[in-house]
Amino acid sequence: MSARIPVVLCGRTEQIARSVTAGLQPEYEVIHVILSTAAGERKIPKLLRGAAPPPDDGHNIGTKNYSKPAAAVVLGRGYETSDISMMREACKDGRVPWLRPDLNKPAPPYGPEYGKAIIQRVKSRLDELKGGGNMDGDGVYFY
Repeated sequence: MSARIPVVLCGRTEQIARSVTAGLQPEYEVIHVILSTAAGERKIPKLLRGAAPPPDDGHNIGTKNYSKPAAAVVLGRGYETSDISMMREACKDGRVPWLRPDLNKPAPPYGPEYGKAIIQRVKSRLDELKGGGNMDGDGVYFY
């Protein structure tokens, strides 16, 4: 099997982040989970360079495997366009795909079924980007 692709996951709740983190395996490795826009602005630039983020959240549920730079940033529904813009601006030197939910697509209510649906959509979009050779380019993509 090929090496897992490292990604950063941005969510608002640890419960759903745990479910999505587990569900993206084995193809994708969530190396760090971001739970706020401010944390994303501070930490994602380092993660895109393959560096460890500031050590202010020892309880992070990502794998903390910072040996390779993150290859993508996956955002949950809790992030508005303005939040995404602020985080991307902080990361202007990091050229990776940023995945955000397509709010026009139906999704189950928050809970276990929501997590399963999101996992399927995220994996599908990441696989599509990987297959098309777009994992090394900057852009925002809907899942």
